[in-house]
Amino acid sequence: MKHVLSGLTVLLLAAVVLGGCNNKTTPQSANGQGKTSVKKEFTIRLPETLSELAFVAEAKGFFEKEGIKIQWTGKQAHGPANIVSVAAGQNDAGASINTAMIQARKAGNKVKIVVPSSISSEKVPLVSYLVLENGPYQKPEDLIGRKVVASPQTITWYPLVEYLKKKGLDPDKVEFITLRDAGQQEQALRQGDVAAIAIAEPTASLIKNRGGIKAILTDFDALGINQIAGWAFSDEYITKNPDAVGGFVRAILAAVDFIKSDAASAKEAEKIIEKRTGIARVPELVPAKQFTVSEQDIKKWISILESNNSIKPGEVKPSDVFTNEFNPYAKK
Repeated sequence: MKHVLSGLTVLLLAAVVLGGCNNKTTPQSANGQGKTSVKKEFTIRLPETLSELAFVAEAKGFFEKEGIKIQWTGKQAHGPANIVSVAAGQNDAGASINTAMIQARKAGNKVKIVVPSSISSEKVPLVSYLVLENGPYQKPEDLIGRKVVASPQTITWYPLVEYLKKKGLDPDKVEFITLRDAGQQEQALRQGDVAAIAIAEPTASLIKNRGGIKAILTDFDALGINQIAGWAFSDEYITKNPDAVGGFVRAILAAVDFIKSDAASAKEAEKIIEKRTGIARVPELVPAKQFTVSEQDIKKWISILESNNSIKPGEVKPSDVFTNEFNPYAKK
């Protein structure tokens, strides 16, 4: 009887151990020599915030093709919160703006971008400074001495600060204030309580479409940086699960390739994203073969943060912030 109980105990322990793993192996079809090949499968925990490309990759079976199952963990407040959750081990990966990755490194949180999540361009920028269309503030210089909604040391704050510095003006003379809710920001602008609001897509476009409001400055106007945001894993996860990270990157690239292939595919992707987010908008993208993390752009971001005393000179290096190791289109 002791032997039977011992055997059951071993089986139960094995079941518990296997059930607690995030990756597992499954038998595949037998090869020509009668042996069964084994394919590794991974479960990757993702937040639903800023996960548009992941929604497409999941819906089109690109993750499944790589042996990856996505476990959705709910929404975060914003991109930087995604990175906090990755650093805390609550999620395995998350997307956010590059400045959040750099500041996370400064704080000792070892997270690293492995593939872009969105691009900024002249045609489709990420952040816009919005003013009343027929109001008194028609150019960025007019905002000196005025109230502007943009949280200091964030992606909404840097464009105006850098623009004014290049013009020889003092950005400290702008009264930057914080209003977290986009509805409150729009209301404050329309009521004339503030001169401008700095707000990211897709909300910026939604507000402009309601009329009476226009953009006088964008992040791309001021900074000229394409590489605006990326998907990041922790250093520890990358070291322990390189196959999962590689599969994730390939699935995201497959989603980009699908979206960029033709108008019908882009429309299908838009519907997938709208179903998950309520907003029919595909992030600005470049072709998959160009969808690598730009070291030059990361260096620019680091320089901007250093010049604004957000980080100390040399405190964070580009190699701390990103890797293209898992991107098949990166130059090796």
